[in-house]
Amino acid sequence: MRSLTAFLISCILVSSVARAEDISPTLGKKGKELLVEKFEGADIPKGWTKNVGTMKIQDGALRISELASDKHVGAFRKALPIQDMAIQVDFMLDGAKTFNVGFDPVAGELKKKGHLYNVIINGDRWSISESNDKANPDSKAIVHAKGAVKFESGKWYTLLIENKGENVVATIAGQGALKAKAADFKVKKPGLIFRAGGPDTAGVLIDNVQVFELE
Repeated sequence: MRSLTAFLISCILVSSVARAEDISPTLGKKGKELLVEKFEGADIPKGWTKNVGTMKIQDGALRISELASDKHVGAFRKALPIQDMAIQVDFMLDGAKTFNVGFDPVAGELKKKGHLYNVIINGDRWSISESNDKANPDSKAIVHAKGAVKFESGKWYTLLIENKGENVVATIAGQGALKAKAADFKVKKPGLIFRAGGPDTAGVLIDNVQVFELE
């Protein structure tokens, strides 16, 4: 009985672990609330879609993972028109090797083809990377900022991404911030992109997704 009780307590702690407190933006102030998603129901909320990979509700969070047969990192989207914005998300690496939060430009906003930029989190480092132009074979991704952080599997972290005009700031509670600037960052974006990479059994848990206009 004691072992069963301990197991139940551990399950409760995993699902209701205290997340880090809100991170205050530095590029402006939070304006209109655009999205709050806590994944409290049994089903995946409306509007969350996958390009490749698998996703499901687990322990009161959204678990996303790569599927080896896709031969592509797992990619998942939430359509939400944004431009100057702040997005805060809690995440936990559940064996995954990489976790990205990224953005595309709205069609017609840029001459380049492909993605806009990503905040990339790996096991011992993180970065802000501007995506290459897929229409130009000589184009390469540009790493604007990077840092060394040991991200522990099974531990929750809180990430805030601010984008105002040409400026992007990514902050992880207790781990500092990265800053980047590029002319293309100011464009309109059609939504959020989350990516998870690693073996089929590995994944990333995300929770408490909040998006605000940044004034």
